[in-house]
Amino acid sequence: MSGKLWSRAEFLRTTLGALGGLAVLRAADGAEGPVVRIAASRGVVSAPIWNVANHASRYGFSTQMSVLFTYADQQRAAQNKQTELATTGINNPAILADQGITNLRFVAGQQFAGQNLILRKGVTANAWRDLEGKTIGVVPGTYVRALFLIAAQEGGADLNKIKLVNVSVGATALEALRKGDVDGFVLFAPMTDQVVLEGIGHYPPKLDVGASSLGPANGGILANTDFLADKKLAVNFMKAYVDSLHEMQNEAAFVKVATQLAGIQPAVAQEAFRNLYFSEMIDVRAITEAAKLGPRFGYTKSDVSAKVAGLIDFGPLMAATGKTQQQLAGTPPGALKLVRR
Repeated sequence: MSGKLWSRAEFLRTTLGALGGLAVLRAADGAEGPVVRIAASRGVVSAPIWNVANHASRYGFSTQMSVLFTYADQQRAAQNKQTELATTGINNPAILADQGITNLRFVAGQQFAGQNLILRKGVTANAWRDLEGKTIGVVPGTYVRALFLIAAQEGGADLNKIKLVNVSVGATALEALRKGDVDGFVLFAPMTDQVVLEGIGHYPPKLDVGASSLGPANGGILANTDFLADKKLAVNFMKAYVDSLHEMQNEAAFVKVATQLAGIQPAVAQEAFRNLYFSEMIDVRAITEAAKLGPRFGYTKSDVSAKVAGLIDFGPLMAATGKTQQQLAGTPPGALKLVRR
């Protein structure tokens, strides 16, 4: 991934391109009040952050989206003040701590589940050890790869007997599964759900990466400290975000946004909805445990688990919801219900 910073022109082209493609979401142009800039991908798991545009005006601000594919690029945008906020992964606070980045905070959860193991049609596995001898496609450097390996290991599989091959997100992975080059792969919504609907693959009923000790936490929201210093705006943003996120817990509302956002068919969005859960809750334990695994999986040089709590800020979320930190920490029951065991 490139560490190159964008020119203003490049940044604006990306931003305006994002705004132009989503008729269902309100653009920032002409709105009164401050503009909150947000870096995110067009993935369905990011539907709540995109949908903030439909709630922002009630709280006196508007949003401007910048489409960036990777969490690393989104993180850099917020770090370098090209945006105020960014979507992020559960292992990214560890990366922040490892790299000595001090101006970003994890301020809210977003998605749980929405990433998992898919097996090719005709391939069965009733226990993790049944994957021994099989070829599984994984995307290098992704947190779901780590989740898969931890789940398989904890489930009794000998990882040395599972053949891992690298695949890329998109058509390459789909073609590998279709041709039988892999027995399964570990990927994200909506691709996993597309495969299931097409009858090419299936979710194994007793194997779920979210059943590992790390749990199903998937991602959340980063904010830079300059943005958080404006406490009124930070709390108003969080109120709009929580409203948006709760709206996305409704299937019809989610499908409307997800089809526009990711360019997928309604049936795929409906399948994705059944396999993910949106919540503002922050799974501090998952973030901490992910940090401990950083050296093993290569996303940090050392164990920075003692540092990640200092990069989590519950303040705006507590102020917006009236809940305590204890009430806002952990895995929501709705997400736990999705985990197949």
